[in-house]
Amino acid sequence: MGSSLLHALPLDVRRDGERLFEISMWCIGRDVSHTDNLLLRRGLTRERIPAGQQGTSAYSGALPGGGAFTLWGFGALCRVCGESVYVPRDGFAPFLVDEERVAWPVFQAAALGTPREPVTPGECSAARAAVASLAGWLAGYEEWVVALMGRGWRHECLAARRKAPAVPVESLAAEWRRLAERVEALERSVENESFVPFTGA
Repeated sequence: MGSSLLHALPLDVRRDGERLFEISMWCIGRDVSHTDNLLLRRGLTRERIPAGQQGTSAYSGALPGGGAFTLWGFGALCRVCGESVYVPRDGFAPFLVDEERVAWPVFQAAALGTPREPVTPGECSAARAAVASLAGWLAGYEEWVVALMGRGWRHECLAARRKAPAVPVESLAAEWRRLAERVEALERSVENESFVPFTGA
């Protein structure tokens, strides 16, 4: 990983995000298999995989605070601050995607081309905004699922998983909110540093 990526999101945030994303994506996989398909019930739109193709269906919706996203089993593409930021399930490190070079619809990560690390301050800021917005959406989604289905549904989802979750299912939404706050705080600290007057010789 390059140093520019470390500037966008520190390693500890990426590790925590990856753990949370893995649990949420597992649960969302169960949600779409539910007879009601909870993502559709939540208001997302679905692009099905054509017959004979491999990959995962694409679900699209709006992000809190503006912007839009597309969610697959392998990650999410968030459109915020004039950038398209891909957050993979594996690693949770934000990358930039040139959507003009992407042939839509997409059902596999490889179809997104060659995402690149954010480099400029503006790109790093967009990457952090995308992660914070995605975390906020996932927190709200988890709260909605629990309100709709009860806590028993999430326990049922995780019971089908071979390994114990890194966080208790009851605190999943709260952990996503905490992660969003950490990323927002990181962005504020970067902004504050940029306004510190230069005092060197």
